[in-house]
Amino acid sequence: MESKEKLRRLEHLLDRANNANFSYQDTNFLNWKNEVERNLEKIYGRESTEFFHFSKLRFCYTVARMSGGDDSSSHRQCFDKDYSLLKKSLIEYIDEIKNYEVSRENIFNKNVDTMNKKIFISHATKDKTLVEEIIELIESIGVESEKIFCSSFEGYGIPLGENFLDQIKQELSSEVLVLFVLTQNFYESKICLCEMGAAWALSKNHVPIVVPPLNYIDIQAVIPLTQGLLINDSSKLNSFKDKLENDFRIESKLTLSAWERKRDRFIRDINTHLSDV
Repeated sequence: MESKEKLRRLEHLLDRANNANFSYQDTNFLNWKNEVERNLEKIYGRESTEFFHFSKLRFCYTVARMSGGDDSSSHRQCFDKDYSLLKKSLIEYIDEIKNYEVSRENIFNKNVDTMNKKIFISHATKDKTLVEEIIELIESIGVESEKIFCSSFEGYGIPLGENFLDQIKQELSSEVLVLFVLTQNFYESKICLCEMGAAWALSKNHVPIVVPPLNYIDIQAVIPLTQGLLINDSSKLNSFKDKLENDFRIESKLTLSAWERKRDRFIRDINTHLSDV
């Protein structure tokens, strides 16, 4: 049962109690009590703590009936005590559900606020052809082009007239997923190494994309604790797709067959490029 329905039932029971003047000799109270019992069983189950606490309440009403009826003040006091306890319990159950929903909403909003809002592709200019393939793959997974920052391509990089270093610093933040396209060209570029240092300091989420003939051993000295992927490894690309779908809350996901076709085409193009180098 969803929280909204639980709240509706419990608030209805509490409203009935607040708008009635029940007594232990009142048949309306018995009807209400039975309704409380049915709803607590449906909401929490007969084995729950909530139902157990309810079952221990006696209200003295049934005792009075079995003994031939007794309207003494002691019976009234017992009834008032248990009746008050039950109403208090209903209020607590309602508050618990409301607090749970608020907490869950806060967690969701926090996740939305802290999720990756952009992809920053750190790469060497000489590897522009490789990077273009990566961009197309990312977009095919469902990441919008305006969420991709790549300095080598018009529309993905630094607007005309903007300061290069200032723009790089502005794009890097804890909300950015940084992709390092690691090639020999990357390691030979002082700008790339500086960019890597800035990205490492300013962002929390990094994925090294290792391009053959480099391998994992080659990057361990630079990025020893980050899980990366070989650019032409199909299983790692599957994991990369899953990560992007989760990080960017992509709802319209590719079918398996469509993804495998795009992934395999990407690998073929990458391998062709590497063989031509």
